Amino acid sequence: MNKTVIALALGAAALAPSAQAAAFKAGDIAIYRVGTGGSSLSSAATAVFIDEYTTNGTLVQSIALPTLANGASFALTASGTATSEGLMTLSADGKSLVLTGYNAAVGTAGVASSTAASVTRVVGVVGANGSVNTTTGLGNNFDKNNIRSAVSTDGNQLWVAGATTGVVATTVGSTGNGTVVSSTVTNNRQLEIFNGQIYVGNSSGNGLHYATIGAGTPTNSGNVMNALPGLPTGTNASSPYAFFMADLNPNVAGLDTLYVADDGLNGNGGLQKYSFNGTTWSLKGTVGSAATLRGLTGSVNANGSVSLFAVGGGGSGPTGGGVLYGFTDVGAATSTLSGSLTTLATAANNTAFRGVALAPIPEPQTYALMLSGLLAVAFMARRRRG
Repeated sequence: MNKTVIALALGAAALAPSAQAAAFKAGDIAIYRVGTGGSSLSSAATAVFIDEYTTNGTLVQSIALPTLANGASFALTASGTATSEGLMTLSADGKSLVLTGYNAAVGTAGVASSTAASVTRVVGVVGANGSVNTTTGLGNNFDKNNIRSAVSTDGNQLWVAGATTGVVATTVGSTGNGTVVSSTVTNNRQLEIFNGQIYVGNSSGNGLHYATIGAGTPTNSGNVMNALPGLPTGTNASSPYAFFMADLNPNVAGLDTLYVADDGLNGNGGLQKYSFNGTTWSLKGTVGSAATLRGLTGSVNANGSVSLFAVGGGGSGPTGGGVLYGFTDVGAATSTLSGSLTTLATAANNTAFRGVALAPIPEPQTYALMLSGLLAVAFMARRRRG
């Protein structure tokens, strides 16, 4: 073999991440999956995987989260049948996936209702190179109920939500109680960060189905959740889960388009679109009303269209379930949503899809460092030959 080729290969190996998983590919999507497929699902702790898919529904790889604690790393498992869990997100800087679970061995009974003293709630951070960090525990937060979602600005600062406690702030590697940033509503679902502002969704009433939390991304206590005006309110109006926001209308400052995954309470489910006119939000159509959607992510394309990926039918029974859907909104910010969802992938028997997020991408300097290392190795090889 050519010595330069060998040197280049060695240089690449030295610079490559040591994680067991491959790096994510920019433009792909990631799904939080529970279950191995080998046995039926139950309320017991179940193995969690991150499945990477192309946008046409081709499986690329599966990354296993740890099922046993090891040193400073917690296990990260989930209830096999709690469909409100696993609302995974992409960090605001685009470099990490952020997800939640339990420090419980597979088979731990009734894991979602366990006490936090006996089963620590855990936040996992999965890097663009496939590395997995599960060193973050939450003390007594989310005691006796679900932990559901987490967000991050940079893969280090974290905010976490679940069925109790409120919204909690912590940092990667912390293991004590997080700071309760807001308890306006204590039973929450999805957290997201858009344009530097943290948002929360819930279905607990109080007119706060989607709300901002304080100003920006606060880490102190005592912040108030403020509802987005015009959205459905009350526990019987809708049942919203994940959401995606975009700035599409040049005539309205800031975020003006909201896409919502609703799981179908009172027949109001599906993928919903809302537009903001500067004062209030108004519904601009629904597609897939029969789908029980819970996971949702999206991206704005160069031509102004929006690519959306949703997960529905997450399966609360022993055989699991779940469908990954795709949809493209080609209209303007104020146009009515129309069309139908496209099925891209379906969960295997005895597994269940939960949340969905865009795949993380590495820092630009990672490529620069690798390129400079490869060039240096090649230069040295040429000098030896000359």
